[in-house]
Amino acid sequence: MGRISQCFAGSALAVFALVSPATAQTPVPYPAPYPAPYGGAIPNAPPLEFEVGLRYWYSTGKSQKSLFDLSGALLVSRLTWTSTTGHTGEGYFNITDAGVFVKGYLGVGFVSGGNLQDEDFPPVIAPYSSTNSQQKDGRLNYASADLGYYLLDGPRGKLGGFIGYHFYGEKLNAFGCTQTATNPGICVPSIPTSVRAITENDHWYSARVGVAGEVMIMPGLKLSGDAAYLPYVKMTGSDTHWLRPDFSGPIPEKAHGTGMQFEGVLTYYFNDNVSLGVGGRYWKMDAPHGQADFTNIVIGGGPQAIKFETNRYGTFVQLGLKY
Repeated sequence: MGRISQCFAGSALAVFALVSPATAQTPVPYPAPYPAPYGGAIPNAPPLEFEVGLRYWYSTGKSQKSLFDLSGALLVSRLTWTSTTGHTGEGYFNITDAGVFVKGYLGVGFVSGGNLQDEDFPPVIAPYSSTNSQQKDGRLNYASADLGYYLLDGPRGKLGGFIGYHFYGEKLNAFGCTQTATNPGICVPSIPTSVRAITENDHWYSARVGVAGEVMIMPGLKLSGDAAYLPYVKMTGSDTHWLRPDFSGPIPEKAHGTGMQFEGVLTYYFNDNVSLGVGGRYWKMDAPHGQADFTNIVIGGGPQAIKFETNRYGTFVQLGLKY
């Protein structure tokens, strides 16, 4: 609306110049902030910047959940997924106009490796049990969108704040089961890795508040990044134990907490339109206030306290087009 109002102001000034005898012989220039007549360029107006591109993100992650008894005081079980290697394709965009910016990305991919350690603790399970399973056929999907404003906006750099939203979905599958402690009643003998044992399917929804900036290191080379605090994180998920006949289906899970995210990119511009970049990012979400509901899953079951945490980090390469 600011540019539209400038155009109206410029048109009115042009009409006044044409009808005024004092200015008929001396054309009136159009100094900032007034624009040239309709169809002309607007002097000193910051250009609209629009960039889209593609990324490949190679990442690794860790997820852990701790299950407590009905009282919430006694640790019953802990499942820890480690070295979950992710490969994702991603599309991104950045739009900037008069200091206002909108940015975001959308990615999908798979998890090719990893390990699950499943621990059960006395006195509920005695003796202590620890098993290892191989993660295979996992899935990743995520999306983010931010709206912000650059408080500092110069030819060499920008710095501003933003608010946004982030979604992260992760599905992990554990195959096989090998006892690595001393419990003789769990996964003894070992279950082969061709047999699916556990599926964890989680969705994380987060609000983002942060700062974003960029600086031109030298002509054609830009360093940019952002840091975000996640003041509210909501997690919904399910845990399916495929080899437990006493469970009637997936266990519903929910939790909430906070988190943080960081991202940085070094970009080289071949010309005004084409760029190649390499970057890295780190995500961490903690949801210590949660519940797993066994009410309709096992006889005598009910809600039990549960804590979740997850992180994912890695490097990416990107190809961008700027208009």
